[in-house]
Amino acid sequence: MTNNPRGKPPGTLNKLSRDMKLTIHEFLTENWDEVVIEFHKLKGKDKLNFYKELMQYDVPKMQAMAVSGELDFKTMSEEALDKIADRLINRQR
Repeated sequence: MTNNPRGKPPGTLNKLSRDMKLTIHEFLTENWDEVVIEFHKLKGKDKLNFYKELMQYDVPKMQAMAVSGELDFKTMSEEALDKIADRLINRQR
């Protein structure tokens, strides 16, 4: 956050980033049929890597989470607690 009350809000793209994203979007849109043809020519890891690279522009990246292995039942919803209980009960049968 800036101390400038007239500054741009946090998370706002600067003009260059916004223009570049629009240019890339337009390029991909105009050439999409060719991209699909080239994708189908790829094999194995090359195809997976291509797919993975494109996914980063469509699917938000997940943040790494620390997992302690402990559950805090006090903060869980009733629905979450019921699901855990059901799984434990059904596992014992």
